[in-house]
Amino acid sequence: MTARAVLTGPERSRDEQFVGRGRELAVLHAQLGRAFESRSGLVVVEGPAGIGKTALVHEFLANVESALVLDVSGEESEAELPYGVLGQLGAQAQPVPEPLAQLPSMGEPEHPDPLVVGAALLDLLRQLQRVAPVVMVVDGGGWADLLSLQALTFALRRLRNDRVLTIVIVRDSDHSRLPDGLRRLLRGSSALRLPLGGLSVRELQTLSGRLGPVRLTPQAAERLHRHTKGVPLHVRALLQQVRPETLADVDAPLPAPRSYTALVRGRLAKCGKPAQRLVTAAAVLGTSAPLHLVARMAELDEPLPALEQAVAVGLLVEWRTGAGVSLGFRNPLVRAAVYDDLGPATRRRLHLLAADLVADVVHRLHHRLSAADRVDDELVGEVAEIGRSQAAAGLWSSACGCLARAVQLTQEGTGRDRLIAEAVEALVAAGRPGEAAALAAQVAPAADPGVRDYALGSVALVNGRLDEAGRHLDTAWPHAKTQCGLAAGVAGRQAMAALAGGRGADAVRWAEQADGDLVRFAELVGLGLAGRVEEGLARSGNLPAASQSDSGELDALLGRGMLRLWSDDLSGAHEDLAGVLAVGNGRSAAFQLLVETALAQVDYRLGRWDEAVMHAESGALAADDFGQLWLAAYAHAVAALVPAARGEWDRATAHVRAARAAGHPDNLIAQVSTASADGLAATARGDHEAVIAALTPLTRTHLPCEPAMVFWPGLLADALVNTGDPDEAENVLGPWERQAMDQERRSALAATARARAALQAARHASVEAESAFQTALEHSAKLDMPFEEARIQLAYGTFLRRRGRRAAAAEQLEAAQVTLSRLGALPYLEQCGLELAASGRSAPRARDTARLGLTPQEHTVAVLISRGLTNRQAARKLVLSVKTVEYHLSHIYTKLGITSRTALIGRLSDPRE
Repeated sequence: MTARAVLTGPERSRDEQFVGRGRELAVLHAQLGRAFESRSGLVVVEGPAGIGKTALVHEFLANVESALVLDVSGEESEAELPYGVLGQLGAQAQPVPEPLAQLPSMGEPEHPDPLVVGAALLDLLRQLQRVAPVVMVVDGGGWADLLSLQALTFALRRLRNDRVLTIVIVRDSDHSRLPDGLRRLLRGSSALRLPLGGLSVRELQTLSGRLGPVRLTPQAAERLHRHTKGVPLHVRALLQQVRPETLADVDAPLPAPRSYTALVRGRLAKCGKPAQRLVTAAAVLGTSAPLHLVARMAELDEPLPALEQAVAVGLLVEWRTGAGVSLGFRNPLVRAAVYDDLGPATRRRLHLLAADLVADVVHRLHHRLSAADRVDDELVGEVAEIGRSQAAAGLWSSACGCLARAVQLTQEGTGRDRLIAEAVEALVAAGRPGEAAALAAQVAPAADPGVRDYALGSVALVNGRLDEAGRHLDTAWPHAKTQCGLAAGVAGRQAMAALAGGRGADAVRWAEQADGDLVRFAELVGLGLAGRVEEGLARSGNLPAASQSDSGELDALLGRGMLRLWSDDLSGAHEDLAGVLAVGNGRSAAFQLLVETALAQVDYRLGRWDEAVMHAESGALAADDFGQLWLAAYAHAVAALVPAARGEWDRATAHVRAARAAGHPDNLIAQVSTASADGLAATARGDHEAVIAALTPLTRTHLPCEPAMVFWPGLLADALVNTGDPDEAENVLGPWERQAMDQERRSALAATARARAALQAARHASVEAESAFQTALEHSAKLDMPFEEARIQLAYGTFLRRRGRRAAAAEQLEAAQVTLSRLGALPYLEQCGLELAASGRSAPRARDTARLGLTPQEHTVAVLISRGLTNRQAARKLVLSVKTVEYHLSHIYTKLGITSRTALIGRLSDPRE
């Protein structure tokens, strides 16, 4: 008995063209795993035309091993062919049961009963599954013939404990064409529905790199995503039809794919003249607009009949808002197809009319520019002024569009060079450094150095070339300081360059002469870097809530959040940063990156590691996507913290490598952040030599004076103690310890006391070591930093165990174990388990428990219950509700296949597990 895969559709290269769908592929492979366990499955892959349903299933099939594949499909031209779909099985499986072998039988006046054919199909599947699990794919269900679908329904209803996975591929519009029985089956509880949406912006970038000559920028990919909703069919068509520079030009309208334009033209031709005028007016206004405004442009006193007709043919949609009825296009491609089909005279007339009707100044300007035969100086000046006003409001995307357009429309000269500098500033803030660099290169060589070097220095700064940025900005300053707006811009760039270089006092000095994006942030953080955190907190004043703050106040809230983090006010830091994050969308790329990364640091210290990962990954992605190389090392270093502590080595290493690749010798913050993340990962691995190699270079740098900013001296001191070099450990620890005492930072005092205790223990000064451990615990008890407290408890427990005080050791170790388990800090949890075992306490090792399939939270509950705690006692210990503990316990019993606490103790203590 054999079966083979027949992959229909055009030939394609999987490696070159398939992108994304990782979650969906994982679902399909999981369902195939169930089939291997004799649990039949039914998956419905659904979505609109062109979304990639067939491509997804073929990608899945291409990676299926040790399974037999049957792949049949319906075609519109064969929708009336009796048993046309099931008849395809004859070419794929041999031998085929007799009723199937005769299909389709066009010469026969009567065709076999669907029940007979369905029984034969069921028999075939059960014969094949004796050899291997079967994957049966039915594509194009909406065009399959009725008899095949009825027979298929009969067979699917009778698959239970069979090694068969059935995948049915249907378009959203196909369900109405299916027979009632099959439709109920596909929508019932036994079927897993897998709806497909469009590809993400990042996936469109990847796809463009594989299909075209260049990879799209994040902004171009974002435009393409908005235009196509990420539908792969339309994306591929446009990538082949449109040049990359058109996608990157925010002012260049994007067309619809040619095949799609023909479809829209056909629908529009079915409409009467009033509906055509309504659709045309809507296309000129944009993707959506109020009905009354569209009706005025279309010169319709009673627009509802026309709107009803346009909706009926699938061109427009309507919805009701508080201001009345609005309308729009089903997707932007419909609008593009209608707009592109307009003649130039009609387009100009409608844009002029729209410019008189719309209220928004930016939209009015867009319509005037679109209608202009030629652009005069007055209109160019208006474009530039609107761009400047958008920049002043922090609306960088709109600002750089207006300013770049003004540059294009301006003749060579001093005014154009100044416009270029302003456009460069906006492009940098909007996260488009590549376009900023290209524009900065257009500044005339003989231009005012204040303008030219400001533009070039801005580009160099965001690209992480701090020394080059410093040279340009130093050259620009004497020429710019007599020009008010330009001087503020140069000073602001100098302030940010000083921050990156770790020169806090310089950052404050420049920020006091600057204005614009992140200036208040630079001032406050500069004070922190200079060891003047309290002064910075005082300068921040009584700021309003983020939701009520203006641009400068949001900058100050971001800066105050950082200062509160360093002053151990973690709850205050979280309040500031979470508030800014909630309202900061649309601010500069650097601003959004800094908010996400700072909030990740706060969540890391608070022990909210899942949230920390989310924010840190967002910050790192923003650094990469928006070309913020000067901040990328810092963002990736923070993103490595949780993976390193959890033993997720691949992810941690990837972030450390990215941080190192983005770093620059003059960027002290990047250097400290990268080395610290590398050192933390090496500490978690227990590789003391690697810790020393990563962190020793930091001892030769000019370090910030704020001790709570850094944690690497404790890591390095520990590594030096473990490699037998206590004197060098003292040299590293002493300065940090003194700074912590001078600044009275409890987080740093706790960490220095723990490191001091390890050093004293290595010197066999047991009394002094124990005193230092007690001091560390006293400081940590007044903080909300669970990981640091658990590390102290683990080190203290190890110290006590080695001195034979096993009961006292176990008390510290068990407390550490609960926290480390909750955090999922597996390397430290493993060490804790070994120490507990050495203390005479039975404790399952973290990796043993992971092999049983338990989550970190379930592991913690299992450990506590196995020690004899009641559900209520475990809930108090973990600060959870009793119901939550019961919920976790039920999952533990299910995963381990047990029903009692006694069995749980046996499973966790079984060395074979």
